[in-house]
Amino acid sequence: MFQALATIREVIPELFPAATGFEVQPETMLSDIPEWDSMTSVNFKVFLEETFGVIIPDDLLEGGSTIGEVITFIGRAD
Repeated sequence: MFQALATIREVIPELFPAATGFEVQPETMLSDIPEWDSMTSVNFKVFLEETFGVIIPDDLLEGGSTIGEVITFIGRAD
């Protein structure tokens, strides 16, 4: 979990430039990430799938999920 969280923390400012300096924690709601919208969620999904080799269901990234829930899904998909 910690490695996945660290990887996500590194990429958030790249995918969401307004999130530079935004603190990402497991309990962070995706919808709370600055600039989060349907287009950026697609970019985040592509990043997750390419980086972690999993297929992320669209409903997991609808904004009502947390970073921790995404990481838990990734861990179960391994």
